[in-house]
Formats: sequence, C-alpha cells, structure tokens
Amino acid sequence: MDITAKHLYTPFLIIFLSVLAGCGGKGPESEAELAVQGFLSGALSADGRYAAVGSIHHGGSLWDVVKKERLFNWNHAAGEMSSIRAISFSGDGKLAATTVEDTIVLWEVVTGKSIAFWKAPARVLAIKLSQDGRYAVLGMNNNNAMYFDMKAGSRVFTFPHQAEVRSVDLSGDGALGITGADDLTAKVWDLKTGEQVHQFTHQNQIKTVAISNKGKYGFTTSQREDSIIWDLKTGEPVLTLPNRYTNFTMARFSDDESKLLLGSFQGVLTVLSVSTGNVESTWQAKPRKAYGGASSKAVVSAVFSAKSGGVIALMTDGMLETFEK
Repeated sequence: MDITAKHLYTPFLIIFLSVLAGCGGKGPESEAELAVQGFLSGALSADGRYAAVGSIHHGGSLWDVVKKERLFNWNHAAGEMSSIRAISFSGDGKLAATTVEDTIVLWEVVTGKSIAFWKAPARVLAIKLSQDGRYAVLGMNNNNAMYFDMKAGSRVFTFPHQAEVRSVDLSGDGALGITGADDLTAKVWDLKTGEQVHQFTHQNQIKTVAISNKGKYGFTTSQREDSIIWDLKTGEPVLTLPNRYTNFTMARFSDDESKLLLGSFQGVLTVLSVSTGNVESTWQAKPRKAYGGASSKAVVSAVFSAKSGGVIALMTDGMLETFEK
C-alpha cells in the first residue's frame, strides 16, 4: 500500500504548534556530562538504566544512568577511540550493538564484553535490535535496509529503497519493521515473510521513524513537513502534526502504545496522547554552552523514566538529562 502524506488536522494542533514554537516547558531536574565535546551517537536502554554513547573524541562507552558512572569503554579495536555512528540496545536491555562504518559489534551489557563482530554490506547509518537481541534492522548507505540475524551473522531479508536509509525501528513483538530513507519514503515490512506491508510517501527526506510495541502504530517525519502517526492495520493516518519549523530527531511510543515521546533538534521533549493528540508534557533541554562547541542541544535518544510522567534524554552536547512531570 502506497500512501502520500496528507494534511489531517485536529483542534489540538494549534496548541501543539505553540508549544514547539515557544520552546516552553520545564528544564531538566538533573544533568550529567558523558562526553566533553558531544556525541556522534547515543542510546538509552528501554528501562533507562543504561546509556551507551559514541563521543566525538573519546570513543564508545557504557554508562550507569542512576550512578552517572562510566562502566566500560566500548571500541571496535584495541587501543583506538572508535567513531561510533549508530547504537542500539536490545529491548530487554541485556545486549547492545555499536557500528563503525560497515562493522557491527554486539556487546553483553552486564559484563561489558564483546560477543560478536560482523561486517555489513555497506556503511550502517541506523540500527535497531530486537527484544532479545537476536535480530536487528540495519539502515545502510547502499539504498537498502536489512533484517540481520545477529547470532548467525547472516542476512534474513533485504529491504530496498532508492536512497540512503537513515532511520529504522521494529516492533517489540518482532512482527513488523519500519525503514525511512532519503528517497522520501517510509516502508513497513513483515519480518516473518520479508514482504512490504505499507509505503508512506512524504515530500522531503525522511529522517525519523518509529513503530509501537505491538505494531499498532507507526510514526514518520521528514524535514520541513508534517509528521504523521499511522494506523498500521489500515495504513491510514491517525494524527497529523503540522510542524514545518521543528525537525524531530527521535520518536518513541510508550509500551502500552498510548503515548508518543518526541525529541527535537531544538531540544524540546514532548509527550502526547496518540488517541486525542493532547500534549501531556513538554520540557526544554538545557545546553551546556550558549555558543561554540558543545552548544547543540538536539535530542539523540530519550525514554520514559520509571518515575511516572518523566523522561530521560541524551543530548548532542554530551549531556544526560532527566525530566520530571
């Protein structure tokens, strides 16, 4: 099914636009520096316990979020500071994967040990591990995405696009995957058969996609264009966010599929209700510097925290920030 993005507005959306434009919302409750010059990449485990980051000058590392302590250095070769461009935790938080160019290393979180090393067919731009870490969806610069068996080190399916694939996600139940590319399309895939289920077409390059835990909803957003929540059973839009001035750098559905957490290039974090479109919470990240190096506050990764209504986020300036409702 091929659907072009439509403009379907609901009454709450003017409020949503005002929230984003005004950058309103509370600042962080706590902050911790995890990288001196900022991040190339970063990911938080689903439970918010761990953060894995690729820093600009100091390679990869795993951190304890609560204690704000570095646990392990994670680099792809001994004695080097690897430029890690993509990171993902398994849904259960027991494994993590890091990528450097076309290489993928699978790590055991508790011990910090590398347990597998693979080469992909091309440079990996995005990666998402399955719930148990057995499989991953890879977005690559050869105009393909791939469903990859992390245990066997082999391709299961190849998912074609017409340009670089920059964002990927898969449902918690492992049934569906979603890929977003510079060819203006996002595609939903059946991970059991490898068949394409839906194609959503925007007018600009797609940088961020997400899929909910049981595959009920998908989310797509492109530069300078409306962002859309899709019903993945029907392929129809559920909610359209008319946002032409804010680029979303991350998106994550809550486990019960009722909420969507969005992070923007401007450092705004927003939680909204999928069913009503109401904005339930909004926060503004605090940049470490007002200008120059390490001044960016774009959201790299964010998860819902154990505290009801709160979130934890990694920012491009190298900071870990926690927010409470």
